[in-house]
Amino acid sequence: MTKKESFPIPMVILDVDKETDLVLRKSIAEFRGQMSVLESAFGALIMGQHYGTRVLLMCHGQATLKKYEGVLGIKFSDHCPERGILANKSRGLNIADKLGGFWKVVTGKVKVDKKAWVGDE
Repeated sequence: MTKKESFPIPMVILDVDKETDLVLRKSIAEFRGQMSVLESAFGALIMGQHYGTRVLLMCHGQATLKKYEGVLGIKFSDHCPERGILANKSRGLNIADKLGGFWKVVTGKVKVDKKAWVGDE
């Protein structure tokens, strides 16, 4: 296996039950505002399912994630694992694990260059 093939490939892009699917489809139909916000909210949900909520917090502030939850009408923690199957690709999360200070990295008390970077180092 080459380095690029060393991570699992997710089975589905977005995994939600029928009720959540309806909520998400309604959020699309009823959305009013900048389209980029809706796109970003859906992107965060998809990435959250594969990378986990801890990686989302490395990439976005808590206020931004709350905004996206409001746009989608869901809570990320209800639909995303804390650590997804691709979480080990997160530079910020790997460093936070080594330091033992997840929230210190997320809040910026401990500065980590490229904490939102995912992929091979």
